[in-house]
Amino acid sequence: PITLTSTTITGTFADVNTVYAAGANGTITGLGNEAVTVSGLLTVAQANILAAQTTGVITATISDGDMATLAGLNETGNAYTMTVTDASVAASALNTLNAKTIAPITLTSTTITGTFADVVHAYATNVAGTINGLGNEAITISDAITVNEANAINALTIGVVTATISDTAM
Repeated sequence: PITLTSTTITGTFADVNTVYAAGANGTITGLGNEAVTVSGLLTVAQANILAAQTTGVITATISDGDMATLAGLNETGNAYTMTVTDASVAASALNTLNAKTIAPITLTSTTITGTFADVVHAYATNVAGTINGLGNEAITISDAITVNEANAINALTIGVVTATISDTAM
């Protein structure tokens, strides 16, 4: 067998997957903790296949854009570049997806929905640079909020904000 001492594997999904298949059949040893850089696009399913093979960081661009598919990413700590293309996205789902990658996510959605806390968190990650593209979409808040909270949400976007304002909301 060939013993791999490299700390990085680079190639297309097919190439990298072939290396791991050789590792599984004993032709190559020393695999399991190297970083992987994938040229070309990866589907979520392909990303999960590679992530199961190494504890190293995988750097790749994900081709899938819908939240239902992107939510299927199994691992965290990888550098997945991705664009969320759903017209409307739940802030909680966006926050969960953001926690799965160390690369910035680009958002093209025209509506963000969720609780006040989830929406504020999503926009805080936008300011931090881990989610790009927020600031011009409509926002729908699902829980009752105060006037001050409504003003804070309104300052986050030039889009329409829909919320229930309650003087008893805490």
